[in-house]
Amino acid sequence: MPHISYVDPGTVSDPELLAIMERARTQGTPRPESQAIRLHNPQVMKAFNNAWEVFFRQGVADHAIKELCRLYISKSVDCEYCGGQRSVLARAQGASEEQVDELLDYENSDRFDERQRTALEWATAITWDPTLANDELWERLHKHFTEAQLVELGHFIALTLGQQRFLKTLGIRHGEVLADTDAGLAPEEAGRLHARERPSERATQVAG
Repeated sequence: MPHISYVDPGTVSDPELLAIMERARTQGTPRPESQAIRLHNPQVMKAFNNAWEVFFRQGVADHAIKELCRLYISKSVDCEYCGGQRSVLARAQGASEEQVDELLDYENSDRFDERQRTALEWATAITWDPTLANDELWERLHKHFTEAQLVELGHFIALTLGQQRFLKTLGIRHGEVLADTDAGLAPEEAGRLHARERPSERATQVAG
């Protein structure tokens, strides 16, 4: 069990909170487990969801690039829970598992264009060492992004970095809340989830 308990979504009556949980069930990123933790403080949950909508799912910067930055951070800080999730929208925009596999070597990979690589370099600087954001990197950032996009992208990188470090301390796993859904899971993680379900299904069949 996680270090902060899950709130049972069935006990929730607030329509706004229910809508947030339904979106987690059907689309993921974020998944139901992290949202069920946030349900302990409805105002925090609503504020986080509003920020996530503006910084990640909507906004003026490319969603697929934001997803690459999110997954780069997951791999960098070794957050298996967040790293096991995928944005459905980013997949539709061309983000691939081949790119995800090479995120930690993005500087040498030919799977990323210059714009994606520049965003990932900034994510590296924000995550690990702000001094890496030197004049040469800023020149490329301004070449590829408007200042409005940079404000959004920088806020998103900071938000997802903090959230991932927070969630990593909790000890949550996929499939512990609304376990009937694999929405927003990476293929490998969805396979692990279903593999965990099968023994209990077999036990039920034997008991029957």
